Amino acid sequence: MLLYIFIAKRFNIVDIPNLRSSHNHIIVRGAGVVFPLSLIVYTITFSQYYPHFIYVFAGAMLISFISFIDDIRSLPVYVRLPIHVISVLMLMHGFSVFEHWPLWFSTSLLFIMLGIINAYNFMDGINGMTALYSLISFSSFWFVIKYAEHMESTAFVNYGIVSCIVFLFFNFRKRAICFLGDVGSIGLGFWTVAALCYIIFLQHHFEYILFLSVYGIDTGYTILERLRKRENIFKPHRQHLYQRLANEGKQSHLVISTIYASVQLAVNAVVVFTTWNIIITGLIIMIPLSITYFWLKRKYL
Repeated sequence: MLLYIFIAKRFNIVDIPNLRSSHNHIIVRGAGVVFPLSLIVYTITFSQYYPHFIYVFAGAMLISFISFIDDIRSLPVYVRLPIHVISVLMLMHGFSVFEHWPLWFSTSLLFIMLGIINAYNFMDGINGMTALYSLISFSSFWFVIKYAEHMESTAFVNYGIVSCIVFLFFNFRKRAICFLGDVGSIGLGFWTVAALCYIIFLQHHFEYILFLSVYGIDTGYTILERLRKRENIFKPHRQHLYQRLANEGKQSHLVISTIYASVQLAVNAVVVFTTWNIIITGLIIMIPLSITYFWLKRKYL
């Protein structure tokens, strides 16, 4: 991280505030390279135990590479999207999705995964937001793998936990030293999707998708709102709830990030420690989150 910050300053890889931004000073961008670098270390260390993981790793490197290029010089959607699709297809192949599930399910899953990955990108806008949220997600995955499902190894998420802690040291502060950039937010989204696949497809417990419900609520309803207004959802904006809280509500970035992560932690506890079926669990979680979202959005119009 220290080496990257030095290089980024040297080559002017920085984030300059614009109308969409929730910060007002120039900050190093693209420091999320720590996540693909961590995956490289993980793959070198553990690839001999999981030979199919090479496809997941290749997909992660491909999507991280194109995202880092996008951090340096902005790329159009028609360049980025095909790479995202190829990367997710490689991830799915690594978990043998096409061999064990019907075409309609695989196709639906492809769009869901792309949605999650891009939701991470949309939600990465204030200090500590996505890295702290991801720390909660990876920690929850660790607990599930080790204690709830008694699976083979937690190493895949351990590397994510350590990487998030390292990044948060530089980002979770009032005046951040660096930002994730697309390479970090997209890379974290991909890693999270891979961790979900690791749990869901080996155990067939689909309720763990609710580990991403807080981001899902904010991203999903914001996209629907923008579509209703006939806006281009790929254009920068400041209509997410967290952006409204930070800009119109003048709330602390660190407080907002902590609240989002804490709410998701509470949701994860409900998922792990209850025995309801996925429909009941989903309703109990999503209805209060939806009501809270619309109340706050109305308050900070």
